[in-house]
Amino acid sequence: MRSVLTTILVAAIVATGCQQVGDGKASSVSGQPVATVPTVPRFPAGLADYQIARWTKLSPTCATANSRDIPSCLRSFVEAGHVLGVVTVADGPGIGSRIDAVGNVTPTSIFQIMSMTKPFVAVAIMRLVEQGKIPSVDTPVSELPGLDDFPYKGVTLKQLLTHTSGMWYVREEQPGVMVGIAPHLTNKLDKAPDVTVRDKSLAFVARHYANPKLYPLESTSPQYSNIGYTMLGWILERVSGQPFHRLIQQEVLDPLGMKDTFFFPDSASADQRARIVDLDHRVPHSPVFDDYERLRPGWNYPSPEGGLYSTAHDLRQFLLLFRYRGQVPGQSRVLSPESVRRLVEDEVPGGDYSVVVSVRCKGRIGHTLAFFVVRAGGCPDWPGFSQGTIEHDGRFSTDFWYDPVTDRVGVFLYQAVSDYASTPGIAENDVFKQTLAAIPAATRARPNDR
Repeated sequence: MRSVLTTILVAAIVATGCQQVGDGKASSVSGQPVATVPTVPRFPAGLADYQIARWTKLSPTCATANSRDIPSCLRSFVEAGHVLGVVTVADGPGIGSRIDAVGNVTPTSIFQIMSMTKPFVAVAIMRLVEQGKIPSVDTPVSELPGLDDFPYKGVTLKQLLTHTSGMWYVREEQPGVMVGIAPHLTNKLDKAPDVTVRDKSLAFVARHYANPKLYPLESTSPQYSNIGYTMLGWILERVSGQPFHRLIQQEVLDPLGMKDTFFFPDSASADQRARIVDLDHRVPHSPVFDDYERLRPGWNYPSPEGGLYSTAHDLRQFLLLFRYRGQVPGQSRVLSPESVRRLVEDEVPGGDYSVVVSVRCKGRIGHTLAFFVVRAGGCPDWPGFSQGTIEHDGRFSTDFWYDPVTDRVGVFLYQAVSDYASTPGIAENDVFKQTLAAIPAATRARPNDR
């Protein structure tokens, strides 16, 4: 999600009077040189309405009400140098069902979807609830079979799923040192920086963080927690008796026909590895990505908080699970309608997730067991989303959503670290969303989908 860090950086840029100029160098309003910013031409993250209008003026096809113009709109991003290549999915009334790719990618390119992994974890939890292996998402973890040693008594699965468990969002032990974030980003354990994570098991990493002496519980107000999903992956392993990545494959990916989605490139085919997209290296990486590796050679840690690779087609399949209430046409049933209903309801109606999404969306974004969800009034930084839209994005500028009011599925895939106000993907994603919203809904059903 757009992070607190992004908000802070935007404010810092504004405060210093820094602006990006045509040659990609930074200057200040006083004329004195300041620190260099990325050479990629950018709009700031969290595109305001007037900035969207500015972009559509530069690229008129982004303002048309015709789905056939989507590739032209996307191509303008590439031609302007803002992105290297983008893949999108647009599916629903008035649009049909289409996958578009422009630039250095193809419709079958494979992306690291990072935090978009989290909804897959939630679906797996509901699968085990339906199988009777988990009594309920409201069950305290320590009351699950074989988990009486879980040290945080009273913490429930629902709290872990909705980021309200109190388990370590971001804390600073000293200025500039963040702890409690996804361990695979730095490839080090927070309290044991000499320990490499990539070659460790999920159980090893989870047991390190399940230590109240090192990591006491904090506030149970909404605080985005990657470590909470590390715990959920570990819980799935212990309850099911299967390795986490195999459980996700068996319970979610295979039933949905998601053949290009996986955790470990080492076990993927040579063709799949060749289709994995690299990050946009024109944009500087945050220090937490110093150990970034496109293919993650030798990795053993699956990262329930953000380890999946996937494609536009496969992500569309996953979202169709929610459109069709648990059974995608042509596939076996994955969930009951009741489980799907539970997965898309706002589970923390009094909680404010705007700090994770955007300061302009205060009180307007909730959280289901699997997704962020749009509340009444919508969100200025999510143009065109109806109330009830479920959404999740990833740290590497990927995003997907389902709008139940318009019955439209959307996917936006790019690869760049979304740490800074000027990283690719986010602003262009907003323009794509608004382009879809401008296309009128058709009254007739789509072929093959109804």
